[in-house]
Amino acid sequence: MPNTLKGADYLYNNPQARADDLHQAFADNEIKAVISCIGGDDSVRLIDKIDVKILRANPKIFMGYSDTTVSHFVCLKAGLRSYYGPVIMTGFAENTGMHDYLIQSVRRSVFSSKVIGTIENSKEGWTSEHLAWDVPENQSIKRKMHPPMEWQFLQGKASVTGRLLGGCTDVLPMIIGTSVWPDADTWKDAILFLENSEEAMPPGAFLCMLRNLGAQGIIDRISGILFARPCNVVAEKFAEYEGMLLKACAEYGRQDLPIITRMDFGHTDPMFVIPIGAKATIDPAGRRFSIDEPGCR
Repeated sequence: MPNTLKGADYLYNNPQARADDLHQAFADNEIKAVISCIGGDDSVRLIDKIDVKILRANPKIFMGYSDTTVSHFVCLKAGLRSYYGPVIMTGFAENTGMHDYLIQSVRRSVFSSKVIGTIENSKEGWTSEHLAWDVPENQSIKRKMHPPMEWQFLQGKASVTGRLLGGCTDVLPMIIGTSVWPDADTWKDAILFLENSEEAMPPGAFLCMLRNLGAQGIIDRISGILFARPCNVVAEKFAEYEGMLLKACAEYGRQDLPIITRMDFGHTDPMFVIPIGAKATIDPAGRRFSIDEPGCR
């Protein structure tokens, strides 16, 4: 778009230019999908600059993750389904080529009108290794992969179904109380998905974020939780975050709430795409997670 490559300093100092790019992309009938270049930490500054009416009048695929959480909630306000998934600089631009797990998820989510169905963990393994982008030689180096990691099914016995809603735990607190934060009814029976950024939010801060959701009555209303594999955290510490999830649920009387952790989305590669607002099912007894609608029609 016109302002995309004008540099980080320009875009920081001209947030309206970023909103203008989004407006133009949605209004252009030749453009079928809008994909974020990268995340960041200040998309919250765009909330009062994005014209929701333009998005509502021109529905199309919108995809991204991390700080793009803000734009997803703008899309939600506009009544659009958006897609929590890869961005151009990570995922699509993976060193030595995209992961097959991601390719298949993108195809199932936005290139097919069939029900997405059961989602499984990546059999390719996973990585969160950082190789500096400004070193050209790194582009030909495949990032180091860890062995495949099984998802953990915590508490809950009954199968639950709800619509997918969530985002990045570092970003959600910035939009609580703003014009794009959903009302209580929107959270009713939702399956909440959460993932931590590369900032590696400490477990204690993660608990504070969960308690805020509890204080709002969100934990009481939702039907399940999906939590991604924490980024830039050694695997031995994943259980600490799971402990905080269990603690927060217990504090708000939701020991029945099904939870799946160590999942392949967000700040981990490869990832699967989450169509926000799509109906999904968690089956703890069958250790199964499925998205029960087509990603798009």
